Amino acid sequence: MNSHVREIEKALLSFPARTSSHHPESYIGGGQSRLRYIGLRVPHLRQAMRQGFSFSRKSTAELAQIWNQVWWESDCFEVMALALAWFYEPQQKAVLCDSWPLLQKWSSRIDNWAHSDTLSGLYARILEQNPQVVYPTLVDWSLSDQPWLRRLSVVSLLYYSSQRKKVLPFKKIRALVHPQIEFAHYYVQKGVGWTLRESSNVYPTETYAYLKKNISKVSSHAFSAATEKLPPRKKQLLKRLRKTKKLKIQRTRR
Repeated sequence: MNSHVREIEKALLSFPARTSSHHPESYIGGGQSRLRYIGLRVPHLRQAMRQGFSFSRKSTAELAQIWNQVWWESDCFEVMALALAWFYEPQQKAVLCDSWPLLQKWSSRIDNWAHSDTLSGLYARILEQNPQVVYPTLVDWSLSDQPWLRRLSVVSLLYYSSQRKKVLPFKKIRALVHPQIEFAHYYVQKGVGWTLRESSNVYPTETYAYLKKNISKVSSHAFSAATEKLPPRKKQLLKRLRKTKKLKIQRTRR
């Protein structure tokens, strides 16, 4: 095990042990994560970052490489979460875009929604600054046979729209969402719903029209997330339309 990984894990293990009711592996990884979980809550992780480590005063370039090694060599959820957290720190904003070649590869270790969504937040920041570099990769991931890459491809488009100063044209968002509409994977469908909800904040007319057109294909998980912030009248209209179209499809199959 890398010495930095050992140091970080030792620091995390110094915090109070998990409570009997806190088992993040059961809901973060959906019971399928390959990682070990110490069972710490977010405030403890933030405290560990504030306290720092023996290598914390190294240059930004050196730290980027250290945290990259940590990401690849640790099998602990919380240790990997700190690697993601380091890139989120405001002082790393200047180097974030330059770190795309490094961070792009991190996608291959994703096996849970918490790491996936945190990484998507980083990707969304880089996409906002360098769409010509990031978007083609998201296009490739949107057609992958790996569900977590598909989730990354859509959630990274906006993450939270309120955090974006610039967004892609709606047609580019739709182009990556559409291949996921009938991809039967729970976390992909939740990602579709999330992205359509955030798209509604930026492109309300276009997103609503897209939902209406594809309403019979939108899964219940995606529909719930996509419509949670719609005005009640519009949401009810979509619900009725969805029910009607599904009934028609069922009749034609008899």
